[in-house]
Amino acid sequence: MPAAIVGRDAELASLRDFVASVSDGASTLVLDGEAGVGKTTLWLDVLTAAEERGLRVLRSRPAESENALSFSGVGDLFDGVLEEALAPLADPQRRALARALVLEDDGGPAPDERAVGIAVLGSLRALAETTPLLVAVDDVQWLDAASSAALAYAARRLEAERVGVLLARRAGWESTLLAELVRSLPRDRVRSVDVRPFDSSALHHVVHGHLGVALPRPILAEVHEASGGNPFYALEIVRTLQRRGISIEAGQPLPVPASLHDLVHGRLQALPDESRDFLLAAAALAHARVELVETATGVSRSAGLEPALDARVVELEGDRIRFTHPLLAAGAYEAASPLRRAEVHARLAELIEDPEARGRHLAASTDEPDAFVASALEDAARHARARGAPRAAALLLDRARELTPAPESDVALRRAVDAAYLHFESGDSPRAEAQLLDVIDQLRAGRHRARALARLARVRSYEAQAEAVDLFLEAIDEAEGDLEILAVAHEGVATCLFRLRERLLESIEHAETAARLALELGDDALAAESLGTQLVVETLLGLETATETATHALALQEVSKERRVLAQPLFPVAVHWWWTDEVERARRALLELLQRSRELGDESSPPYVLVLLGRMECLLGDYESARARAREGQQMSEQSGQGTLYAYNLALEGLAEAKLGNVERARAAALEALERVPATGGRPAELVAREALGHLELARGSPEVALSWLEPSTTFARREHIAEPVAVGFVPDQIEALIELGRPEEAVELLDWYEQNARRLERASALAVCLRCRGLLAAQKGSLDDAVASINEALAEHERVEIPLERGRTLLVLGSVQRRMKRRSEARKTLEDALGTFDRIGAGLWAERARSELRRISGRAATPGSLTPAEERIVSLVAEGRTNREVAAALFLSERTVEGHLSRIYAKLGVRSRTELAHALASAAPQVVDESNTGDSPVSGPRSVP
Repeated sequence: MPAAIVGRDAELASLRDFVASVSDGASTLVLDGEAGVGKTTLWLDVLTAAEERGLRVLRSRPAESENALSFSGVGDLFDGVLEEALAPLADPQRRALARALVLEDDGGPAPDERAVGIAVLGSLRALAETTPLLVAVDDVQWLDAASSAALAYAARRLEAERVGVLLARRAGWESTLLAELVRSLPRDRVRSVDVRPFDSSALHHVVHGHLGVALPRPILAEVHEASGGNPFYALEIVRTLQRRGISIEAGQPLPVPASLHDLVHGRLQALPDESRDFLLAAAALAHARVELVETATGVSRSAGLEPALDARVVELEGDRIRFTHPLLAAGAYEAASPLRRAEVHARLAELIEDPEARGRHLAASTDEPDAFVASALEDAARHARARGAPRAAALLLDRARELTPAPESDVALRRAVDAAYLHFESGDSPRAEAQLLDVIDQLRAGRHRARALARLARVRSYEAQAEAVDLFLEAIDEAEGDLEILAVAHEGVATCLFRLRERLLESIEHAETAARLALELGDDALAAESLGTQLVVETLLGLETATETATHALALQEVSKERRVLAQPLFPVAVHWWWTDEVERARRALLELLQRSRELGDESSPPYVLVLLGRMECLLGDYESARARAREGQQMSEQSGQGTLYAYNLALEGLAEAKLGNVERARAAALEALERVPATGGRPAELVAREALGHLELARGSPEVALSWLEPSTTFARREHIAEPVAVGFVPDQIEALIELGRPEEAVELLDWYEQNARRLERASALAVCLRCRGLLAAQKGSLDDAVASINEALAEHERVEIPLERGRTLLVLGSVQRRMKRRSEARKTLEDALGTFDRIGAGLWAERARSELRRISGRAATPGSLTPAEERIVSLVAEGRTNREVAAALFLSERTVEGHLSRIYAKLGVRSRTELAHALASAAPQVVDESNTGDSPVSGPRSVP
């Protein structure tokens, strides 16, 4: 670091460490301090030091006037390396970044802010591959919102990449980018350096170095006290005293100005009038170029710019004018009269071609309603939205509404509705909702109110589906035949009802209407979404029309491929393939969509894609991957504020843990998901969480508890006429729980309903488990030959659709029945096959049940010294020192039964007392014999309570 910087040894050491650490991976450092304290000096020195170490530096120094100009910060960062930054990007990312920077406009859908974020991420990664990279932003509090969002997206995802992020922020000011990084990154990834005021010694060196003045100690103390150790403030004090001709050597009290504002004003007042007018225009521009400022003011460079350069108020970077300190820019602007500021803005609006910048200057040129200016602002908003900057567009439309003349109140309210929805798109749902409610209160029933209701319904649909349905229906009632409103509202009703899994026939009617209206309007994208909803509901209800609907939906995939992934037909078609037993095909489609979402920068869709991918991987027996998908989905849904999908992914994690046999982790995840359901209205999350808990308890040997979790889901599915068996794959677990509980009549009734749908729709995976349940029922009645026949049919169906866990469970049942039939060799082979499957996929609880069955096959005749499992349980409790009464209570037996068992145990082991029994247990473990004559349930397993 340069030796010229004094009084900053600690800060410089931290900065040196930061620059050195960039080569080790991504990190962020923040310079924080009050205005004028020296942040920019340190920031510039970091950049010099980084370049000396061989780092590539991308820099942005936003001014307050740039805050509203979307993506101006990203444009600064890539200035000079843009071609290199764009070259490695996939087409969707390249187009998004190019449109954001106004390099091209292909007329396609506007890119999402996140699409630009993923493009920025891709560019940073590519640039850092060969050379470590430093991304530096000074005065980050003035970085525009669109650039902040894009950089936050990128920075959150940088880990091993050699990219450092250096931010300088004025203390006490908010920064969207900094707040997001502090919230989302680990603490060790974000460091902060407080740039504090100087002591009097350091301040002496600063004044002497800049102004060549050595202040006497009493004067230095007074300047230090007045400035608070702020070097900028101190320098301005000394400059002011020099301009006033006050001796600073005399040691007399000094007339120090009362505020920094007065100091800045005094410094600017020392400039000629023409120069101050020149500076006003420069301060009003986001990117002040010499020629533009000359044209706008009519002041020549020599008269306007040169005096400001000589006074070090501004400096030049090429032909760009930059103030040496932000306070000077603010002072130059505030010093002019409101009338003169308005005149300058009006003149700049005439000269600037960019619609956004032109609109902002027009808006600043008047405080009175003006139809022309309001219309220009609306055009600017459309331009901003097309570039992928919805927040900037929303603020422009808000201003357009304010400037709309009173006689055009309908236009003003329309602009308010559009602005509100743009706030929603930019992630500010509370503001969107409040603004829409305000507009709705002002409107009479009719088309305009219907449009606002439909927008509000869309905003509410992510957190309150039932409420959204009512709002959409209200919009339909008031639409007055407006096809666009009707199409959007009908599609909204259909989608919300599907998510609720309620009134599904009604959902189909709305989806069909929406698709028809969308096609009439020529809106292929809306037609595709409507057909997608129609498809999944038809599939859920087991309707034959679903196959044809899938074909129609897929025909619109090409025209929808640039839209967010959940709006592309391939997504609902993938769900259709999953439910119709094409699991691997569905999985491939979802992987394609996941990749597509990353290319598009679509951050809202992946949590849903991930949860469905996890469901596929559960079916395929890859529970570790399913759990990883669930955790990634939770992280992404939390970042994007999607509470419903967070609960769904949490439920999936519970399901994966249940399949793996991790009891406590499965319960914790599933129960937390259920706790979140009332607030989010997430029906799928509830169904999956209940499935996880029911499966877990069944595998543990607690059918009563399993039934308590599963029964409400089945009742709901039957009430809503859900006929697709794969979509309610938890039903067979409930049937098995009923069988284990000795309730065959209820099991048969439920099985008949489920199997009827499985046979009608030819779902091999569902039919296989139905046949297994038939085998269990036959075995329970003692019809072992019939049981084997059913189970062999089940195994044949398993061959058609490979779901490892279910095939393993069917083998477990078969092995148990073979054991009861005394076909020990076959039983052992079958059970070993089942155990091998369970071990391979990590299904711990089911593996233990298979081992338990194998232990019940002795392979030889029972000997007098062998014990049954029931006797073993009694022996183990007696060995713990329990009394007969305690053993009876623990095993839910009578004391007489325990006494009878003990008599037989003593006889088998040749002992006569508890003491001798203890010695016998210590010398040799008892053998377990086949209990095939006991008539027990084939795979009841150990009973336990949660």
